[in-house]
Amino acid sequence: MASLQSIICGPNIDIRNDITELQRLDNCTVVEGYLQILLISNTNLEDLRSLSFPKLTLITDFLLLFRVSGLTSLSTLFPNLTVIRGRNLFYNYALVIYEMTSLKDIGLYNLRNITRGAIRVEKNNELCYLDSVDWSQIMEEESNNIINGNKEAKECDNVCPGVMEDNPMCRRTDFNHNFNYRCWTSNHCQKGEEAEADGLQSDSCLSVLCPRCVAGD
Repeated sequence: MASLQSIICGPNIDIRNDITELQRLDNCTVVEGYLQILLISNTNLEDLRSLSFPKLTLITDFLLLFRVSGLTSLSTLFPNLTVIRGRNLFYNYALVIYEMTSLKDIGLYNLRNITRGAIRVEKNNELCYLDSVDWSQIMEEESNNIINGNKEAKECDNVCPGVMEDNPMCRRTDFNHNFNYRCWTSNHCQKGEEAEADGLQSDSCLSVLCPRCVAGD
């Protein structure tokens, strides 16, 4: 049986100006510290769409994205990102998505826990699928979130999987007085308690491979 291997990158990864810098995330399973991706323009859209880092599951501090042109979703980039610890925060935030002019959905469909800190999702004028996420299932400090200046909800077509076929696949929850289906994109439901149990198993594995990452020391 093959042994588990955790490749810890960092401390801290700052990617800016050049899309090729994203290759620094190749094979990373844990980013110890923060991950910042910012100020990338004039990107080759085909190259950007082909980039994916499926091994990355844990960021111990915060994730920040700022002015990365051409990026429409994080679903391909970080399909298995599960936990953002928030050990150290960007001011009070563990997740910051700011002035991402091409982003249409966040798409972090395996994100199950933001352990500490709030989110700031602001001035992303094409960004939808915000009301369809129940942030209270992911974090404890959702009352401190700032979600502002994105695409108007009435202009978004937030359709969760199966709804158009009268065969909804996603669970419904009550969040912000809105009882509705929960999804990240038209293809990905927001995972529920059964997924959170899997997340605990993942943390158990990481505690062996990277005790300081899980403990937040």
